[in-house]
Amino acid sequence: MPQLSSKRPAQAAIVAAFLCVYIFWGSTFVAIRYAVQYLTPGFVSGFRYWIAAAIILLYRVARGQSIRIDRREALRLLILGLFLLTGNNVLLGCAEKYITAGYASLLTASVPILIALFETFIPGGEPLNRVGWAGTVLGMGGLTLLLAPVLRNGLVLHGHGTAADSALALGTGILIAAIFTWVAGSLIGGRYSSRVDPVLGAAWQMAMGGTVNVLIGTALGGWHTAHWTPGVFNAIAWLSIAGSLIGYSCYIFLLENVPVAKVATYAYVNPIVAVILSAVFLHESLHGQQWIAMAIILVAVAIVTASKSKHAPSRTLTEEQPEAA
Repeated sequence: MPQLSSKRPAQAAIVAAFLCVYIFWGSTFVAIRYAVQYLTPGFVSGFRYWIAAAIILLYRVARGQSIRIDRREALRLLILGLFLLTGNNVLLGCAEKYITAGYASLLTASVPILIALFETFIPGGEPLNRVGWAGTVLGMGGLTLLLAPVLRNGLVLHGHGTAADSALALGTGILIAAIFTWVAGSLIGGRYSSRVDPVLGAAWQMAMGGTVNVLIGTALGGWHTAHWTPGVFNAIAWLSIAGSLIGYSCYIFLLENVPVAKVATYAYVNPIVAVILSAVFLHESLHGQQWIAMAIILVAVAIVTASKSKHAPSRTLTEEQPEAA
């Protein structure tokens, strides 16, 4: 894990950290899409978090650092984990059984817009300025275009239409639930300050969330339906090491050494990476109006992010980035 210092790091280290956040976090959608074809989503998310948490905690113990947290902090991390790492991640895995990784990443890219929109209307939230509202309206237009095929047929399945239409509607409905779970957890987490080191807090959150996820997978018969192929082990290892461990460490490193506005660019680079990797490794691609919707949504996310970056404080990974922790 990168070590922070008072001296400004070399430009090469900053560039490498950005590449890790861009590529590794964008790739998580592809790895999840592959893994849930063989394991229950509860196992995919649970095992990745267990591994990442164990590495972080053992690393701190080996360095003589404390890993203790008090009961109040443990309860806070458990609640957030249930929203962010269980509700969101397990539901995302369920959704990706039916929809492509690129489509999932693009719909998930709306999270910064939705958080900004909800912040405007809840007590104590930061209201959108005119630029932010322009980006939000543009983003909603892009989402409407992206969801047009589903909206025409309705999110409720009536047994008619093609199998592809049904799968798209089902996966989209599940993913929308996952997105709103993340938004709710982010808004809750942003209103409770923490004195725990962010890396240690993330480790315990992953440990607790991962445990709940594995229990869910077990309850749904995951051990009987699991297919332990070499590809599955590779996907879990990639999600744990690249997505959760290295990606998160690089994110913290960047927050300490680079302006927040620049770090926030991950929000609209990750979907591009996911779409490219999905095409390369899974032979899946966006089509037709989805490409136009992608351009509109990513521009909108950039506008909303830029409108808030000068005023908003730095958030931790578990408050902003779906599928990365």
